Amino acid sequence: MVIPHHKFGLTSIAKVSNSQELRQVLNDPWLESESIIIKPNWATTELGYFADAETLKMLFEALDSKITITESHIFTRSQTYPEKGMNFNVGEKELSAASFLFGKGWNWLIRNPDWDWFKNGGYWDWIRKEEKDFLDDFGFTDLFQEFNVDYVNVTDEVWSGRIADPEDVKRAVESRYDPVQSKKLYDMVPKKLFKLRGSTFISFASLLHHASFTLKNMFGMIPDPIRSWWHGPKSKKTASSIVDINRVYHSLFNVYGICEALKNTAHHNPEGEYRSRFLSDVVYDIVKDMGIVVFGRNLAHLDAFLLSLMEGSIYVSDELNRKTIMLAQEEFGAIDQDVLLAAKMKMGDWLKP
Repeated sequence: MVIPHHKFGLTSIAKVSNSQELRQVLNDPWLESESIIIKPNWATTELGYFADAETLKMLFEALDSKITITESHIFTRSQTYPEKGMNFNVGEKELSAASFLFGKGWNWLIRNPDWDWFKNGGYWDWIRKEEKDFLDDFGFTDLFQEFNVDYVNVTDEVWSGRIADPEDVKRAVESRYDPVQSKKLYDMVPKKLFKLRGSTFISFASLLHHASFTLKNMFGMIPDPIRSWWHGPKSKKTASSIVDINRVYHSLFNVYGICEALKNTAHHNPEGEYRSRFLSDVVYDIVKDMGIVVFGRNLAHLDAFLLSLMEGSIYVSDELNRKTIMLAQEEFGAIDQDVLLAAKMKMGDWLKP
């Protein structure tokens, strides 16, 4: 059986129905690395908005490498598991979870990026327990045992001081790219990951109709559970922060992008069955087994390809996508607009359910 598969410049797109077909299309030598690190999209537990165990198993079965999964603690995931979130004492103030995501708490974190209050107030223990429950209840713990997968939580490693020498990270970055805007990023690479430098690192993003793709997925390698400071006032720093964390990891690894719509894919629909807890005006349906995978070595090109194909169907974040991609191509290579146009003309309906 012929697998529907097209390549446009640096980016490929395919329709697959199982792990054997996925293995056939993922035939890049980078994916034969002895060790492969995978950064899934685990920002929430809302159906269709994170890489579930079924999807990860499909990827694991398509690879022969020793696999390490990495992710940070993130506030939005812990506030959807369990169903009810919690309040936080910051000095003499009690702040709700919602205020950290949308109100005064978010702005307070921009001005106060130190997380000692969180570590010392018992909240670090809380968020670690939330993650353990997430891994157990959604099938990841069993999956990792089945495939002998290592798990590295960036937040826990960095906050525990188990980091690579910042000078080594700085030299690696600045030997290839411009310096990052915040030198704090040189202090945020877990030693366990640094030991695997030179291997392949997959940014494994989920295809979302209201968010950005493989470049933004790397934002999760910053250990802060809420990244207000990295967004900055009115999100003016977001794009540069995303590109900076990509600079760091591109300097240490062969970073490969995969964006999937394999098993459960969220599709914006004003009359849909589901409503996002964090973007209350986002209503969507779940599309089963689309079987789409988009992949390639250049994350900026891959994201531009996706943005071109999804133009008009992304609910929010178009501007953030475009700004991030434009900034990223200055570091990771220019994008051939003729290739994107050809792809859109040929593949325009592939990402429609």
